[in-house]
Amino acid sequence: MKKLIIILLIMVPGLLQAQQFPFLEGYNSNPFSMLPAYAGLHNPGTVFIDYRSDWTGLEGGPTTYQLSYNDRFSEKVGLGARLIYDKTDIFKQTLFLATYSYEVKVSEGHLLNFALSAGVFRNSIDLTKYYNDPEYVQDLVLMYGQQNSKIKFATDMSVLYRYNGFDAGLLFSNIMFGTAKYRNSDMTYKPLKNYQLNASYKIKAGEKLDIKPVLIFRGGQKMPSQFEIAPTATWNERIWATAVFRTGGVFGAGFGGEVVDGLILNYSYNMSSNVALNTFSSHQLTLGINLKKMMKRSGTAAN
Repeated sequence: MKKLIIILLIMVPGLLQAQQFPFLEGYNSNPFSMLPAYAGLHNPGTVFIDYRSDWTGLEGGPTTYQLSYNDRFSEKVGLGARLIYDKTDIFKQTLFLATYSYEVKVSEGHLLNFALSAGVFRNSIDLTKYYNDPEYVQDLVLMYGQQNSKIKFATDMSVLYRYNGFDAGLLFSNIMFGTAKYRNSDMTYKPLKNYQLNASYKIKAGEKLDIKPVLIFRGGQKMPSQFEIAPTATWNERIWATAVFRTGGVFGAGFGGEVVDGLILNYSYNMSSNVALNTFSSHQLTLGINLKKMMKRSGTAAN
């Protein structure tokens, strides 16, 4: 742990300058997590709980938790919310965003969904964790203890185009995010503006089989661009399997389904061809609970 903390401390200025919001998968079951403009369109009325562990072979590797919900409020309006907690050893961040989306019919079959998300963001560095290391050596750099940033306003904007099984989306994050300061030190952080493009097309491959390739491109200020392709095969709209390739030599797979009406489970696994498998591998587990379906099941059972 000591080596990891020292490396992180050396990189603190860069990390705080380039801090990005956490990365999650599971788009097939919860596309709202990928693009807020999906609010209310897929699995409306569902609470999703995500747990993701990255760099599992390295102590203190990134761990992310997300609680999200989205629903259709009216024929044209979708609402949603995301609460994300992310931790990488001594670094922690908490983000809450509420989303409002509005649908516009451009022409017959051509639809646009615009979404605005707004909320709060907070970052912290727990230098006291270093003191628990048996090889701890007193260092003035490590005397700050727990460092909490001031709460900052966070936003993102997104738009989704839909036509006959084809989806295309655009997301801009951190567009109104200024520099934030820590309460008891001179350290600062400023998440950089970034963007994401996604596209998918649902192909009817059989009476009960659908194939849906998903393409994603991510980029932004002072960060390398990333391309991802993730085709998904779905059987009877209840069981699915996904393959993933991401630039940088990352491969992955996932599978899941609606195990019973109203209960969704999904698992995703990533590995890298450039790093030892026991160091890089990532795991994500998603649980979805459709409140409307579960309440309906309870009412049916009671009757």
